[in-house]
Amino acid sequence: MALAILILANINISHAQNTSSVKRQDSKLIQVSGLITTNVDSKSLPVPYAIVKIKNSFRGTIAGVDGFYSVVAKEHDTLDYYAIGFKRKFYIVPSNPTGTDTIKYITLSADTITFDSTNIYPWPTKEQFRYAFLNLKLDDDYTQNAVKNLDQRKLSKLYEQLARDGQENQLYSLQKLANSYYYAGGQTNYLMIGGNTPIPSSLLNPFAWAQFFQAIKDGKFKNTDDSGN
Repeated sequence: MALAILILANINISHAQNTSSVKRQDSKLIQVSGLITTNVDSKSLPVPYAIVKIKNSFRGTIAGVDGFYSVVAKEHDTLDYYAIGFKRKFYIVPSNPTGTDTIKYITLSADTITFDSTNIYPWPTKEQFRYAFLNLKLDDDYTQNAVKNLDQRKLSKLYEQLARDGQENQLYSLQKLANSYYYAGGQTNYLMIGGNTPIPSSLLNPFAWAQFFQAIKDGKFKNTDDSGN
């Protein structure tokens, strides 16, 4: 009798599993799309390349750089949203979804993980490190090299040689223009921005122009020969 009951129970369980499996296979496919964002200083910003995975499966997608995603799921599927540095979020696809169910906007919260500080020493113990540090003797060469590396002229030269982005180039050009404007920065020649054509500093000096016009009025630039003409 007990054996018969056990057999009937197994048949019922197997039938229920098969029925559930058939229903699962007949589930309607649903396209779920939307944006994945996060709030930073009361502003909504996209979370680029966030992962959208269908739970308990190997299916899913990756959001774009703008946070947009689109994935094909079934009814009652659980969508798992996650990205590095953010808390996970889940969304269960409902039966007979409406338009608001297929367009899903997800906001992820930042997940900050703090580790205890760790001090790394090149010595086995703190005592050995302390002894080596207190008995450290720097050669004069190291001091001289440090002074040379901190020389303002050398730093300025390195600054001019470093690659710059667009904004830094604009600021650098404006700075050069400000230094050369009016008196041309005290330089003998002023180089036009974007070119290597030297222009005498006097061309940018209004007082030099005033002296030039006064000299013309005084006749200092008249071409005279031996006859006085």
